[in-house]
Amino acid sequence: MRKVWHVAFCCPGTRRFQDLDTVVTRVEKLVHSCNPVYILAAKSAAEPIAKYQRERISMTLCDTRMKIYRIGIPALLLLMQVAVTSAQGQNQITRCGTFILQPGEYVLANDLTNCPGDGIIIGGNARDVMLNLAGHQITGSSGAQRAGIKIQSGAHARIVGPGIISNYTAGFGVSLISGTVEVTAVTCTGNNIGFFLHGGTAMVRGNVATNNVDGFYMVATGELRDNLASGNSQDGIFTGIRERAQFLHNTAAFNGRYGIGAERDSSNKDIVSNTALNNARYDLFDGNRNCQNRWIDNTFGTSEGPCIH
Repeated sequence: MRKVWHVAFCCPGTRRFQDLDTVVTRVEKLVHSCNPVYILAAKSAAEPIAKYQRERISMTLCDTRMKIYRIGIPALLLLMQVAVTSAQGQNQITRCGTFILQPGEYVLANDLTNCPGDGIIIGGNARDVMLNLAGHQITGSSGAQRAGIKIQSGAHARIVGPGIISNYTAGFGVSLISGTVEVTAVTCTGNNIGFFLHGGTAMVRGNVATNNVDGFYMVATGELRDNLASGNSQDGIFTGIRERAQFLHNTAAFNGRYGIGAERDSSNKDIVSNTALNNARYDLFDGNRNCQNRWIDNTFGTSEGPCIH
């Protein structure tokens, strides 16, 4: 006769019963919310409950909702292995310097602190990468050209917050070298440049850059929309070169030089319906004197350039 285990899962200190179905799909949450998690195995359904009694854990935690599963031992071991590795179908990131080279959903499972180099690198021409910062922080060091999150090698990624990237004092919070990235609800603070969008295509919406040297440096193709740049020691938002880009409904305030600035060789920029106030030098600045950027319906106090409206 094949030996079976009768298995139950229960979290001490809570009345919520956690059965095998829940554990398979939500094991990560279970492990973090129930410490310890008791995994009971015996030849009879009564023996796990007796074990709980011996450990002075109230039977009321489990007795009214307990489900007993008859599972062969090999199947049980396989099930537990799948539960641990699946973690809701997301790949967990737990350490600095992680490379993402395959498509899929990734979640930052804990803070990455004092990373000596890049925090997370998305590359290898990976497509359909979803990275969820899940409320965690990535902090760096003074290493030049390093980034909290770096997108390179033509990768395509979506990065969602909330999350904070800080202390890359000679580098970047988010750095797009090549590829395509969409960034939402991320805060960059205390970096050399908060969002360094240098190549490829960037859709950057609803983010915050504060207390960096520069908040957003955008020379990629794409869009900056509904972002806040405040308290940066130089520019809130700055752009250049001839790549097509739109700057819509952003707010830039209390920055050390320009709120929103475009360098002399910039063109093909639509800078529309932004608010720039209380910036040290100019709220809006355009170094291109030939009106090759469009400034429309912005709210500002001071400006430099004949084409700003």
